[in-house]
Amino acid sequence: MIWDFQDALTRRLLLWSALSIAAGAILLLAGDAFWRGFGLQAVVWGAIDAGIALFGRRASQKRQASAPPGAATTAREARKLRRLLWINTGLDVMYVAGGLLLVSTRGQSDPFAAGTGWGIVLQGGFLFVFDLLHARAVAGYEVDPPMPALDMFGGPEHAPFLLNGGEPAALLVHGFGGTPAEMRGLAEALNRAGWTAQGILLPGFGADMASLFRRRHEEWTAAVVGAAAELKRAGHRPLMLVGYSMGAAASLAAAGEVRPDAMSLLAPFWWQEKPGWRLAEFFVRPFLPLGFRPLRKANFGNPQLRQGIAKFMPGINLDDPATQEAMRDFRLPLGMIDQVRGLSRAALAQVDAMMAPTLMVQGARDDVVRPAATRKLMIQFPSPPGFVEVDSGHDMTLPENPAWPQVEAAVVDFAHRVQSPPSEQGSTPGTEA
Repeated sequence: MIWDFQDALTRRLLLWSALSIAAGAILLLAGDAFWRGFGLQAVVWGAIDAGIALFGRRASQKRQASAPPGAATTAREARKLRRLLWINTGLDVMYVAGGLLLVSTRGQSDPFAAGTGWGIVLQGGFLFVFDLLHARAVAGYEVDPPMPALDMFGGPEHAPFLLNGGEPAALLVHGFGGTPAEMRGLAEALNRAGWTAQGILLPGFGADMASLFRRRHEEWTAAVVGAAAELKRAGHRPLMLVGYSMGAAASLAAAGEVRPDAMSLLAPFWWQEKPGWRLAEFFVRPFLPLGFRPLRKANFGNPQLRQGIAKFMPGINLDDPATQEAMRDFRLPLGMIDQVRGLSRAALAQVDAMMAPTLMVQGARDDVVRPAATRKLMIQFPSPPGFVEVDSGHDMTLPENPAWPQVEAAVVDFAHRVQSPPSEQGSTPGTEA
């Protein structure tokens, strides 16, 4: 979570700089000589703090994108950040001393100089407390929060697969917390229809779940782009991306580079951000914890909860007290939510230019990706996608789901239309079932 800690640090410094600049501007315009000196320091220091925060934020994001995931990277980043903060803490003492010196000398006879000196004292004092507290807190983030020590997704059914077929190819992308296993049924149906079907495992999922919190959404998009490029190099045409839930967002985000011949999006996830959310987040987020424990008060006897957990962690023994304790202690970093939001933004950025024929399949009882959200997504496409609604919850890709035959038929029928010559295709399926 060191990356989340650095993100929170820069957010807090940006908030202070914004408030400092705003207050300083008011004092410059409306204050007397003392307050103009004080306000000038607030504006100047606020601008410098903002520049430092933005530069540090950008540099941190670049390092996170290029650094190899692992405990060694986390520890190295923590050491570097702690050393920098302790150096800054020492400099802050010098700033405060310099401000007090100005107050005790020129400030005795010059109100502007006195305001300037006290402005320096305030800014240096704040930075001293800020740097000191964060330097002491870094130690708590030298180790990433462990995933529960459970044997998850060890079976071969969760591994990537390739079902060789004909020239047309479908690339299937699973959802958040899932694996290629949840796309296997659709892959086999398409393969029987003459398609080559490949199911990929996104970075940080399945057997690689322990690295999830160090992953960025760009890695998920890159995995789709890379697999699609391999299929194209092998001569497969047409190429259809089949994405489920978050996998649909990853497929959309990759579409601009992949340029697929068709898209099948099942329960397509996207994050609808209302106007003003980012502004509210700017002021609220610096005060939020870096993570939360979603299962802290979980009732592991609840059948619905057990079923939901079993979907993400097959074979888990929820009757074992040690397992229950591990699940309750599990902490989900807010940075992981940021990555999902970032993927949603990347997907929405591609919608306006999406010209490939697209099918959307939606569960009428889905409480994860709601039908209303999918309908809102549809109207953002240049050409209305085909739409099929089935009587299902979110788990529509599982063959044991009663709605599975409709899901299978919708995707396979759409694949036939994609494969047919344009004169024989007719309209994209748009019947609601």
